[in-house]
Amino acid sequence: MKPDLSLVIEEPIAGHYYWMIVRPGGWLRLGPCQVIDSASGPLPSYQAAQAAGSQVLASFQPVVERPTPSGFGGAWDIMTIPGALV
Repeated sequence: MKPDLSLVIEEPIAGHYYWMIVRPGGWLRLGPCQVIDSASGPLPSYQAAQAAGSQVLASFQPVVERPTPSGFGGAWDIMTIPGALV
């Protein structure tokens, strides 16, 4: 299950960008947000804050690994197709 997290970029002072990872709260996500992680200091641009925040957000997302199929051809990811014998 993917956690319901969002990346927020703020500029409280001109030229000082901060990223925050937040979880929306309350009923219908209208309540106050819970801050999960945030930047320790300002970043010089919106793009820098977005890149740094995205990297941290990716670490919170679970990695879904596809199971390796067993049997003959499992390593090659071969799919079988049903056929009709005539």
